Order: sequence, then structure tokens, then C-alpha cells
Amino acid sequence: MRQEFENNQVWISDIPKSESIVFTNLLPKYKRLLNIQWIIFFALIIIAIVVAYFKFDDIELIWFGVALIVWSVFLLAKFSFIQLGFPKKGYAIRQKDLHYRTGFLTHKTISIPFNRIQHVEIRQGFISKMLDLSILKIYTAGNSAYDLSLKGISLQTAEEIKQIVTSKVNHDA
Repeated sequence: MRQEFENNQVWISDIPKSESIVFTNLLPKYKRLLNIQWIIFFALIIIAIVVAYFKFDDIELIWFGVALIVWSVFLLAKFSFIQLGFPKKGYAIRQKDLHYRTGFLTHKTISIPFNRIQHVEIRQGFISKMLDLSILKIYTAGNSAYDLSLKGISLQTAEEIKQIVTSKVNHDA
């Protein structure tokens, strides 16, 4: 049976507004994970600074102090961004698409229609597994720049979202 071609005009006022989407916040444990990851990173940096200072005799005390000040500024900035940006992070699932919101200074919302999704996978790192957190990776058709990593959700939630996405993708196929 042949379907008739339709190409109706869409009015901007008729499109649902993204401001009306109710986002689900990420788990607070994810903020703890971010803090742990960045503490490890900054600890390695401070160890490298101290080792460099004591290993190389020609580094003056003033440069060691400058390195410590720069390290402290980056440390405070990063942890401030984590604290201030965390409440902005969230996800939402609608009938035809999935949304992920993030950002503090700059806001970013990624929207992926289900009919563009090719593959979904769940990942857990070592620390994530201890905290019962996972990442839901969504791969889309076309450019991989539009892939989505939904971080900060429990393994159970990731499996439920994967099931929803997979069933919608299979239903639309």
C-alpha cells in the first residue's frame, strides 16, 4: 500500500518549549564521584610540583610558591564549579526524545530523538561501581559528536532507561 506524501508547515508557536521539560536531577553520589576524581587529579599535580621542587635544585622558592598559588586557584575554581553546576544537571525522557542538561556558566541541553539512536550501552568504572553509579552511553546515527553520555544515574536507572530507549527504537524501526 502506498502512503501519501505529507509536508505540513510547522509553526514555531506550536512546538513544545524546552523550558516546560521537567528534568530529573542526578544522584548526589555523582557529585561525590566528581569530587573524588578531581581530588585524585589535583593530588597528583601537587605531588608533581613538590617532587619537581626537591628534585631540581635550580627552582627558586618563589616559583614553587607561584605553582602552589596557581594550583590552589584551579582547585578552588573546579570544586566551586562542581558545587554550583551540579543542581543544573539532569535528564528527561519524553515520548519521542531524550534530553540531558548541564552547565553552570554556560548551559547546554542535548536532545536526541529516539529514531536517531543506533546503540545504547551501560558503563561503570571502579569508583562508580562502589557508589552504584553508571554512565548510559547513547550512540546516534551520523556524526558521533551528537552522542550522549548520561552520567550520575544508578545502574538500575540506567538499565530502565536503556530498556525504554531500546523498546522505542525497536518499535519505531
